[in-house]
Amino acid sequence: MQYTPDEVNGMTDIIIVGAAGCGREVANWIEDINKIEPTWNILGFLDDDLHALDEFPSRYPVIGTIKDHEPRAGVKYAMGIASPNVKSVIGPELMAKGAEFASIIHPSVHVYSEFELGIGLVAYPNAKISTGVKIGDFVTLLSTIVGHDAQVGDYVTISSSCGITGATKLHEGCFIGDHACIAVGMEIGAWSYVGIGSVVIRNVAENTRVFGNPARVFANKE
Repeated sequence: MQYTPDEVNGMTDIIIVGAAGCGREVANWIEDINKIEPTWNILGFLDDDLHALDEFPSRYPVIGTIKDHEPRAGVKYAMGIASPNVKSVIGPELMAKGAEFASIIHPSVHVYSEFELGIGLVAYPNAKISTGVKIGDFVTLLSTIVGHDAQVGDYVTISSSCGITGATKLHEGCFIGDHACIAVGMEIGAWSYVGIGSVVIRNVAENTRVFGNPARVFANKE
């Protein structure tokens, strides 16, 4: 059965794209939003693995595959996938079919930026988006502070407890691992990967993997 946005206690229907760990966390953050103000009625998950929840208790089912899904009128979508490469394919494909993505921003997040945030942002508990920060589309921001005047491109994922310092530039599709630190003003090239705990004190070229303290090139991504 399909609902219109005002048929379930005034809440808007939402479907989470991806039923793996990230998607299930997004469901948690939506529940936390609803505890403060009833906003979203979770219909379930989309996942190309229809058995994705077989080993995980969940209040919400997998209601269909991503590849076969036809977006529903009056329903919003939340990006529950953290992989930049996968987000860059699935997000535009669903939008081209008419899907409207919502941003899921946990109630504990502090947003100070004066700029409009991108489409499909997911911001985890206790994240902070500082003054002057620019956020692209389908950014996944775990529990991390993004420093003043930073630029975060489309499809970027920033893991927990990172140091994204002032005026850094994270270009399209890069992935920042847990506890990585990016020095002031450094640039991380498009589709690059910064490993867990790395300390970046030099610009990172696009399509490059770096690890360590200081971060060194491990390999160019294929």
